[in-house]
Amino acid sequence: MSAGAQAIAAKPRQAPMSGFERYLTLWVALCIVAGVALGQGLPDVFQAIGRMEVAQVNLPVGLLIWVMIVPMLVKIDFGALHQVKEHWRGIGVTLFVNWAVKPFSMALLGWLFIRQVFAPFLPADQLDSYIAA
Repeated sequence: MSAGAQAIAAKPRQAPMSGFERYLTLWVALCIVAGVALGQGLPDVFQAIGRMEVAQVNLPVGLLIWVMIVPMLVKIDFGALHQVKEHWRGIGVTLFVNWAVKPFSMALLGWLFIRQVFAPFLPADQLDSYIAA
């Protein structure tokens, strides 16, 4: 048996995807349809939810974002933080991309879509505010 075949044979098998994972696109589409239908059927409920704000931040959305983030924060291995120095190149690339490349690429995409693609559909006097978010 060749070395490549041995490496393939030694590779552990991954567990099969669950039904939820396999049909995730379908679940997302069903949730979108359900959300639109509920919004049309119960507009007062969703307007009340939309008014639940503090400092222009929607409280239910903020709460649900934290519900998504906290499980990831719990998985952080704080004991391994001393090994960060060993991976300085990867951290450097990540910092460079996140702070030097992404802001400009997002500004370019905002300009492209707001000023070029969707400009005919938006009020001309509000284009600057759309780009500024």
